[in-house]
Amino acid sequence: MKRFFLSFGAFFLLAVMLAAILIAIPLAKAPNSGLSQDTIIKDVNIIDVQEGKIVAHQDVIIQDGRLSSIETTSDKAHAKSLHVVDGRGKYLSPGLWDMHTHSYKISPQFHHPLFIANGVLSVRDMSGCMSEDDSFWACIKDRETWNQMTESKAGLSPRYFLQSSYQTNGGNEVPEGFPSFFKANEVGGIEQLVSFYKDAGADFIKTYSELSPEAYQALAKYAEARGLGLAGHRPLRVSLLEAIAAKQQSIEHPRLFLFECYKGRNQFRALSDPLSAYTTEFKTELVDRHDTEHCTRMMREMASANTFWVPTLQVLQLGVKAGDQSFREDPRLRYIPTIINSGMWQGDADQLAKRATTLQGRKVDAEIYALAMKNLADAHDAGVKILVGTDAGDSYVFPGFSVHDEMVEFVKAGLPPQDVLRMATIDAAKFSRVDHKFGSIKVGKAADMILLAANPYEDIHNTQKIDGVFYNGQFFDRSALDELLDFAEQQASSIRLNFRLIWDVLSSPLMRVQLAD
Repeated sequence: MKRFFLSFGAFFLLAVMLAAILIAIPLAKAPNSGLSQDTIIKDVNIIDVQEGKIVAHQDVIIQDGRLSSIETTSDKAHAKSLHVVDGRGKYLSPGLWDMHTHSYKISPQFHHPLFIANGVLSVRDMSGCMSEDDSFWACIKDRETWNQMTESKAGLSPRYFLQSSYQTNGGNEVPEGFPSFFKANEVGGIEQLVSFYKDAGADFIKTYSELSPEAYQALAKYAEARGLGLAGHRPLRVSLLEAIAAKQQSIEHPRLFLFECYKGRNQFRALSDPLSAYTTEFKTELVDRHDTEHCTRMMREMASANTFWVPTLQVLQLGVKAGDQSFREDPRLRYIPTIINSGMWQGDADQLAKRATTLQGRKVDAEIYALAMKNLADAHDAGVKILVGTDAGDSYVFPGFSVHDEMVEFVKAGLPPQDVLRMATIDAAKFSRVDHKFGSIKVGKAADMILLAANPYEDIHNTQKIDGVFYNGQFFDRSALDELLDFAEQQASSIRLNFRLIWDVLSSPLMRVQLAD
């Protein structure tokens, strides 16, 4: 028995030492094989996202990462120092934006290579931290560091615009031991919450579903006074008109008009816990009792305001396709860390597949998705300001790839490709207040662009035919982009990264609260 305990103790000590080594060793660094040289793109077709047209046969010169010249193609001699990229028959688009992402500490090994390889060069991250650094979630300082490293070419990430707070949900998201003002369940502490995030460098407070109307109004008041915006979920007990009056900058997710246009909306908002009422049976009511007239009025109200909608249709796809084997075996799963895929995504899909229909045999999730698509088309027709975001990090929402998936769904809903590509580029830059530098292809702007093999205005799927990416003064040809994808695939199955991910999750007070919920 003594020998057994000695052997067990030795094994346990060895395991602890191995775990410590795996945690201590820095994770692998993504390749950065872009060519750093001033460049001329010869005879390319420029996608003018502002006007929704193609400007054919252009010579584009990039110097120091900026667009220094755009002229009609000619035989005029150019400086021999310029690297020449053949643009004949190809299309040059501004880099894409994902306006709803969630980044982790391991994003440099997971999200970032997938974003860049897919031409997603700018993002708005909708997560953050509280008063302590977090082992799992990326904090404001992490995103600022990534921006700085990209600028100096010491690292490679998309540009992170507009810094977010952690979700503000009324208390149940706050771990024990954190300052009570984070709970935002007492109006008296909300001024402290706003001041904290202002000092931390946030640009907006992320609102969440269970925030009370009283706390929401106080949050809007103090945020405006300190120069911060509100963005995120429309709290379930707050009406769309109240959110517009509070000057919420953006409202996320496809359920916005599903809930707002429900004939029983007032009774739903009056519930002490509306979220608990969101059952399969309730989904049938959302479909059957959809108030078209009220919906039209609300869309017009939103269109006349400065409140944007980020539909993130991707978050509803899993409910529709959870039982579809081809969806469950998407080849892009090879880029998703094993722990995330096996430990979360597969389980979420299994649960949704079990409750995909009601007792009457209706495919309710498919009906909900169809209604969300109709709401998107109607909102666009009404003039609602719409942005492309994906909720990257949610189950079966593939970072980088999902921006292209979302744009395809927008077009399926009936939106013109020209409008969709504008939403994913210059409109996102305008919302982020950086359209003077980013978002379109004009002399003087940053040369953040993707080179496409075919015209996306003819078929939105063509945004996926990427021959190269111009970013931060570098040119990533197809082989350099494939290197990034190969790196992401290797990291997804890496024992070290997956062990680190488990450690990060278990060490995070914020994640422990979420997992216990």
